[in-house]
Amino acid sequence: MCGGWKQQIKDVRAEHVTQIQVHMGDGDVVTATNRAARELHRAVRSRMRDEIARLRLEHPGRIPVRWSPTGRPVRSPAEALGVQGMALTGDVNQVPEFLRGLPRRQLVVLGPQGAGKSVLALLLAWDLLKTWQLHEPVPVVLSLSSWRPEVGLREWMARRIRELGDAGGHGRGTKRRAGKNAAARLVDENRVMPVLDGLDELPPALHASAVEAIDAAVVEGVPLLLTCRGDEYERAVRDSGSHLTRAAVVELEPVTPTDAITYLEQSTVTGDRRWEEVFDALRGRHDSALATALSSPLMLYLARTAYQAGSTDPGELLGERFGTREEIESHLLKRYLPAVYAESPVPPAPRFAADRVRRYLTTVALQMRRDRTLDFAWWQVHSPVTGPVVAAAFGCAYGWFLYLLFGALQAALSALMTGVAGYGVHAVVRVALIHVYVTEDVLRGPRGVLRQYALIALLSALAVGSVTGAAVGGWLSLVLGAPAGSVLGFGVLVGGAAGAAALLGSAWGSYQVSRTWFCLTGRLPWRLWAFLDNAHELGVLRQTGAVHQFRHLRVREQLSGGGDPSGRSVHSGRTAARRWRYVLPVLPSVAQALLVLAWLFVTGYVNVAGPAEALSLRSGDWPERELEACEGYCRRSETWYWNLPQGESRQASLRMPNPEGPSFTKWYGLVGARGCTGAAVEVTLQLGDRPPVSFVLAAGNGPRVDVAPKVPVPEPVRLKEEPIVLTLRRVDEEPCDLSFSWADAGLRRDGMELARKRFGIPSPHRDSAAVRG
Repeated sequence: MCGGWKQQIKDVRAEHVTQIQVHMGDGDVVTATNRAARELHRAVRSRMRDEIARLRLEHPGRIPVRWSPTGRPVRSPAEALGVQGMALTGDVNQVPEFLRGLPRRQLVVLGPQGAGKSVLALLLAWDLLKTWQLHEPVPVVLSLSSWRPEVGLREWMARRIRELGDAGGHGRGTKRRAGKNAAARLVDENRVMPVLDGLDELPPALHASAVEAIDAAVVEGVPLLLTCRGDEYERAVRDSGSHLTRAAVVELEPVTPTDAITYLEQSTVTGDRRWEEVFDALRGRHDSALATALSSPLMLYLARTAYQAGSTDPGELLGERFGTREEIESHLLKRYLPAVYAESPVPPAPRFAADRVRRYLTTVALQMRRDRTLDFAWWQVHSPVTGPVVAAAFGCAYGWFLYLLFGALQAALSALMTGVAGYGVHAVVRVALIHVYVTEDVLRGPRGVLRQYALIALLSALAVGSVTGAAVGGWLSLVLGAPAGSVLGFGVLVGGAAGAAALLGSAWGSYQVSRTWFCLTGRLPWRLWAFLDNAHELGVLRQTGAVHQFRHLRVREQLSGGGDPSGRSVHSGRTAARRWRYVLPVLPSVAQALLVLAWLFVTGYVNVAGPAEALSLRSGDWPERELEACEGYCRRSETWYWNLPQGESRQASLRMPNPEGPSFTKWYGLVGARGCTGAAVEVTLQLGDRPPVSFVLAAGNGPRVDVAPKVPVPEPVRLKEEPIVLTLRRVDEEPCDLSFSWADAGLRRDGMELARKRFGIPSPHRDSAAVRG
């Protein structure tokens, strides 16, 4: 039919109009689904072409990785699969024909790390895309690391297709909805072939459920490829009994010396004989260190790359310097990162330059080595300045608050104590890796966990700030009698500072501080997630649940300087941690807030009572003095004793060594009298030229009493050099001696004077009348 002919069918239903466009051209019926499939094919093929070129997988040819039937008990019987009598062997170039020849058209490829599973999946998709026909499903390579089985496989596939922009879902409004519908329609109508790479990159606890979900979602007749490490897949099948019931299972084999020679020969120019000595060694001994090292597709690729330049000598691999497989691999791995991140001749160019990548990955490896773990999680990112920054945040926030209320001395002490508290909690939870509760079966990926803890951090900071601001405002109103309006702004500022400190002390805040420091010092990129995604796409890292791991442990060892990790997991323990799983996410904020509030309570109590200043003797009748014994760092208490026979009196002039500072509001110390029954002493105290105040103290055998209630200070007093006079007079006729004692003689200052001045509240006036003794 003519290519311009169109037929439009309108299906009118209640309040809905559905338009279906059918285009006839070149013998094909081009429906909306077919058009979406073509757009998907075009976008995926362009992406695959750039990826193949960037990885140089066909320059000059492919590494001849072969496969054979697996001997593991992980597949259905041959009769059920319809493969009895079929040759389940081949190499990477025969995967498309082999897959099409399978009656069920589904295949599982197993192999150890570095065996070439991801490359095989990529090349399969590329070969199928080159010969794709409209009636066939479009092969799309999907990394399973970002999938969680609680989300349906089909729904997840549609999301990934929309993310790639393959179904015309760019823009907003109608175009975006059309793209969403097109992606879902392609998946629902089985027009997408899932090439699922890296089942082992899911958390181990999800492997079995993922296999079940894949088997249920991919229907009969739809081609499928799944890759996984052999041990992980076998364990999942053994533990659950689930397997892909329609899939044949093959396992990748090591590269033979003959295939390695063929690949290397094709990579050299005519007349280049630098490899001849290496080829002779490979032919002579198939079990040599060099042959076993080059049996890995990765090492073979690195060997070709390392000695591609004509000035290099591959023969050095046969020298005494490289006597073992490990030594050869270590040498080749030094070339690994430059080879993987080498600039591609085809755009798009790598987003991260090769000269910086090693520095970034070294930081990652060192973080793993420090924590003695094989995993790398965002909450492990910790710089040497993070702890001091957290301490400074707490110290400044609360020190500033106390400076405004009580002065520099209290501010400095409080800044020190709150800073130490903030730093101590931060250090404990960071070293123990308990500030984030994530188990190995976490359903979120690393970004999902980060977003979750960002929300937790913000809510915790809001709670800490609200509670602190309300507590400060309420305390000032209650203690000073300040109206709520005058302390509202102050409470908001204090709460905001406290919330900011709590935010920095959280797991998310600490990560942001560390990431910023590493970025400023050039040890991590600012776009850390883009870098990790790029490293994952290139096969440098693998993702398992919420953490990343080096795909090749030897790379991690080289970057970190060696050292075997203990295998410690960054996941929270499933026994002890699970009991506290609701507390652990807010543990830093709660612990820091409790310690700080406890210190503020003590500081507030001391200042409400007023700090005490000790008096010293100036002249007059000198008493006997006694220092009470004290062990450790406690303050030694001094007691003065005056002996008063019948009818006598004593007088002493006292002074305040440091009169500067807030006003004095109370007398301080414990007074007592000892003597016979009926003996009594009149105690008179006078501050400078102010009227004296007296009380009578009867002799007894009871404990000493507080002097403050007995001798009130009429109003706050500021002293300079005025004398403070103590007069003692016997007021009885008993024929015995009386001993008057005063322990820790002193005056209390007005601890709230600065706070009252700040809020314009006058000092309270006390009644000047004497209080009965």
